[in-house]
Amino acid sequence: MLFTCVASCDSREGDLPSPTFVPPPAGKDRRIHEIRDPESPSKAAHRTQVQVSGAVVVAVDQFDETRNGRSAGTIYVQDLGSKEPYSGISLFNPSFIPGNLRVGAGDALDLRGEFQENQDIPIKFAPGAFLVQLSNAIGTFRFDADVPAPVEIDIDDLADYAKGGKWLNMLVTVKNVTVHGNPFGGGGRRSYNLLPQITSGPVACDAPFPKVPTLVNALADLAPLELTDQTVIKSVTGVVTFFCNLQIAPRSVADVVL
Repeated sequence: MLFTCVASCDSREGDLPSPTFVPPPAGKDRRIHEIRDPESPSKAAHRTQVQVSGAVVVAVDQFDETRNGRSAGTIYVQDLGSKEPYSGISLFNPSFIPGNLRVGAGDALDLRGEFQENQDIPIKFAPGAFLVQLSNAIGTFRFDADVPAPVEIDIDDLADYAKGGKWLNMLVTVKNVTVHGNPFGGGGRRSYNLLPQITSGPVACDAPFPKVPTLVNALADLAPLELTDQTVIKSVTGVVTFFCNLQIAPRSVADVVL
């Protein structure tokens, strides 16, 4: 009996618990804001390979407003649980692991690809304005997460790329805005000015900012809202996109509260 007790006690004292390691939910690689923020010590240079972890899908463009297959497929991702500026990026020509993965809002991914700040594609943009994306990104599914809550911003910030560009590819909300003028655009695209015209006549794509921010149908059909000149919008939520000017793309008509 004494031998049994000693053996049992020795065994119990020898089974020390192993150290517990809980990996960070966002992963060990860079966050999006670390590679995008101009003030970040790890800011990525144009056309360099980067690895990002903890990127949550906020929207997948499945609308194809031009109905020719050329205006769908862009995926917008944002740092897990983050409202920090520069936390969003879009994916160009992505592929996924596993190969049959169909990503949707809330999917958390690890990504690697070429970081790009395109200023000429070949359409030339305004000085200091860039189309920011991860090109040929490879995404690995990690887990299901919550889509980050939208950041409330001032619509006036989107008239200035230096101020509004920090929210590019992120989910935002603006409140108490008015449509100025009737919708415009061709080939299925529709845009609505959210501020009065800053200059008279057409504005060239490479003309310097400020430029009027627009509400666009890049992600959803907005025709049922019947927006016209002087329509007052209580709030609009959507992804900040860019092409010549900064835009807000609602994910559905439910994102627009009249």
